[in-house]
Amino acid sequence: MRTILIGLLLASPVQARILDLHTEIRIAKTGELLVTERITVESRDKTPRLEREVPSEARIVEVIHNGHPAIYVHEGARLRADAPLLNGRHLYQITYRAPLRTEMFGEHDALEWRLHGAERMTAEVFLPSSVPARQIKAQASGADYQSFVRDGRAAFRAQEPITFSVRFPRGVIQDPGMSQRALWLFSDHFGPVLLAFLLGSSVGVILYFRRRSRL
Repeated sequence: MRTILIGLLLASPVQARILDLHTEIRIAKTGELLVTERITVESRDKTPRLEREVPSEARIVEVIHNGHPAIYVHEGARLRADAPLLNGRHLYQITYRAPLRTEMFGEHDALEWRLHGAERMTAEVFLPSSVPARQIKAQASGADYQSFVRDGRAAFRAQEPITFSVRFPRGVIQDPGMSQRALWLFSDHFGPVLLAFLLGSSVGVILYFRRRSRL
């Protein structure tokens, strides 16, 4: 089985309640996720800015606050709305694109997602084609949840954190090439690769000067 993506964390503002979180995930045939999150926040007095953790490779499409475009700061895996939350209820809509992260083995692909951070949470996953419901497997772990599957679609509902997965046959999405896999491997293991390179270089330099000293 190939795992596409591991989920996200919602950072709750101090003195505020995150009432609802709805996550819509559309999987493109080309191997990309279009994620739209709708977040309802109830603020008590003036509270700090809303922050979200997003994939480090995410490309932000838009951030909407109460129906209007919002100014935001996106640094690495952190997205921060650039305005304090005033007293009352606020509705945010955050849309971004993120690449798939896949492994190479098995007869299925699987989207894995961490859903947590709100009092009520729902999620919908849309496949790029109308895959028959009998070929889609939706399951979750971590707490009680509800789920259903339709042709090309799966949905979840929970009130406590869950990690859900949606499994579907290979071929529904394009298989990434070797160059993309090599890039993922390098980014995931940049520290060890750099350390190995530095150690190898150091050993090479030591051996070189030892040989020179024997001449």
